Amino acid sequence: MAKKIQRRLIVLLGCALLLRGALLERPVHLVPGYTLERLPTALGGVPAADLPLTPFEVALLAPGGGHLLQRRYALGSNHVWLAAVQSQNDWRVQHPPQICYTAQGWRIEEQGRHTLADSGVVVQRMLVETDTARRLVYYLYTDGQHWTSSYLLRIFHALSDRAVRAEASTWVLLQLSTPYKSAADESRLATATLQLLFHTGQP
Repeated sequence: MAKKIQRRLIVLLGCALLLRGALLERPVHLVPGYTLERLPTALGGVPAADLPLTPFEVALLAPGGGHLLQRRYALGSNHVWLAAVQSQNDWRVQHPPQICYTAQGWRIEEQGRHTLADSGVVVQRMLVETDTARRLVYYLYTDGQHWTSSYLLRIFHALSDRAVRAEASTWVLLQLSTPYKSAADESRLATATLQLLFHTGQP
């Protein structure tokens, strides 16, 4: 029985890869999507600071034509960090953030979908830690029309747009994080996330 299931999964994976290849080769119309330029340079009236990229980050994005923005927002005596990854044709550069966190030595303490207050905005929420630090992380994906906290739905929407409308648009992974010690830190991150999203037109 297990071997039958395994063979079926292999066949389904093969079909999915063939479909993906066919869709990627199909001529598509490029439509305006979500870009890094839409992100605010200040939150709460306080200017943000753009942070330099490491050579590793630049090399990682280059093959797929992606773009990465690292920005720090100061909210009172605390900080919220934004990492935004833009891509049009290669969703691999927008892999789920937990991959990068674990590769950098962070441990994932909690993870799951989370709705921000009464806004209806759903994000992925992660609590990560090392021996010396603890950080709260929210993330989601958007092309300006679709807003999802699911990596699989992000891929589905992109493939669906190609298959049904022969369109491709720019997607951005938005990841916000802050040091975490108490509920006040979560409140700060939620406020910053909502300010950023509604500034850029999140419905």
